[in-house]
Amino acid sequence: MLQPIRILIIEDEILIAQDLKEILEEVGYTQVFRVNNYQKAIEFLTKQPFDLVLLDINLNDSFSGIDIAKYINQNQKIPFIYITSYSDAETISNVKQTKPSAFLLKPYNKSHLLASIEIALFNYSTNLNDDNKNIEHKLDENSDNDLIINNHLIIKENYCFIKVPLDDILWFESDKNYVAVKTLPKKYLLRSSLRKLQASLPANKFVKCNKQFIINTHQVESFGSNEVIVKGQAISISRNEQIEVLKRLKM
Repeated sequence: MLQPIRILIIEDEILIAQDLKEILEEVGYTQVFRVNNYQKAIEFLTKQPFDLVLLDINLNDSFSGIDIAKYINQNQKIPFIYITSYSDAETISNVKQTKPSAFLLKPYNKSHLLASIEIALFNYSTNLNDDNKNIEHKLDENSDNDLIINNHLIIKENYCFIKVPLDDILWFESDKNYVAVKTLPKKYLLRSSLRKLQASLPANKFVKCNKQFIINTHQVESFGSNEVIVKGQAISISRNEQIEVLKRLKM
């Protein structure tokens, strides 16, 4: 089941908060929430999972956005982007200590905002993968906007991202410069190679059957020495992959 990216806006200026929300909803983000002070922000972050935070520094409160950033680093470890009017040396020095994903000065523009969100999610994925030491994924000009965070494949559709649980994916099929991601309700396209994608996938769930297909072993209905059946679809097992595929399926 698809899960939307959840974004929290922490901004005390109502017009700016509403503008940010409208920009995000316009490109397809459906789970966008707003709060205007430290206490409400902590309540939201404590009770609900978020994938990204857009954060003002000056909240006209006894606590600042930097205090919220420190809380996120200590408790949530999710990406956050500062959107602020302040760029003096002291502010920059304090901001650097919290290691934000991006720093946007007001007045921001739509393209910079969306680009910063994209980069924040990619960097977050890369850091997670480096920490877990189980996949390697790099952003370069030949890779599409796909990444894996917390057992979800994050796919970019138009200007926004959606989360597809890895458990819901039946198979990946190579099609020249693209990879088709097949789920029960829908097929998605990634501009990537099957080889690069394979390096990003958890080995306990996915295995390459031939030069065209990677299958979800948990979705296999039956198998023989030469083919597997995934939701009624027969997928051949190549001679080169036969030993590994059969070993994984028998496990």
